[in-house]
Amino acid sequence: MAQVINVSAGNEAVLVLADSAANANIDAGATTGLVVPYMQDVTINNSTGVFRWKTLDNTAENAVTTPSTNQLTLNIVVDSDSFFGDGLGGDAVKDAGIFGSSKAKTKVFFEIGFEGRDSGSKILKGSGYISGLAPTVNMDAPVWVTPVTIEVDGDYTEDTAS
Repeated sequence: MAQVINVSAGNEAVLVLADSAANANIDAGATTGLVVPYMQDVTINNSTGVFRWKTLDNTAENAVTTPSTNQLTLNIVVDSDSFFGDGLGGDAVKDAGIFGSSKAKTKVFFEIGFEGRDSGSKILKGSGYISGLAPTVNMDAPVWVTPVTIEVDGDYTEDTAS
């Protein structure tokens, strides 16, 4: 029987964003991109569309699938370097941050590790655009928190960390 992926160890569910697939490499030591800190939750959406129609000679609907709508959604505690960028110039996404990349409509490449960054860990890769930022703070939650959506351009690719 397969083993459940438990993220309670704190080193699981790693997300890397970068300006190229090479920079988004999740492998420990190879990452040049932005390793997104302080993730509270993450959801990987892969929603196949369906076109439905009815005909007079049938008592049930007909259906065919259409291309998938893929999204990566998460909530993060805002960190100034990851949100506004570190300005060090190593990678355009890391340099501009999540906010700057969203504002500039920069295509981002990502890798998300289900089991962290260890060799043999399952990962999903893809590219898309950051949207859905809505930073909020209040007296009951006195740190800035924001949802982040990555609208995936195309399909996910499954891989294994090396």
